[in-house]
Amino acid sequence: METRSLDKTPAFSNLSTLLEENPATGPLWSDACEDLNCTFVAWNPGQSVPAHVNVEVDVVMTVISGVGELIVDGQTMPLSAGFSVVIPKGSERTISAGSDRLAYLNVHKRRRLNLSDAASRPR
Repeated sequence: METRSLDKTPAFSNLSTLLEENPATGPLWSDACEDLNCTFVAWNPGQSVPAHVNVEVDVVMTVISGVGELIVDGQTMPLSAGFSVVIPKGSERTISAGSDRLAYLNVHKRRRLNLSDAASRPR
């Protein structure tokens, strides 16, 4: 996975080229700055992200290519290129790739390490 350290230079990546040249699944590229975190993710047909809840940050998900399905708190939404949704923190979500490889960009506020919270997380 391509990633960059936290500095003041602009971050850029050609996501289409990255997708074409990288057959891997899961996170293909990520970047973070002082305020934001971005992750480009791809799943092959039939792969999915199990149901989970993000209690820390709202997430903007934008589909770059492919088709699939997003379920947020029981509401099913079809995914295709150009689809964008804001997923509120505290929502349960599941993401599934359909008949094509699904690729999307997630952007959210950068999580801040809170040592008291980190100590209470299950390992």
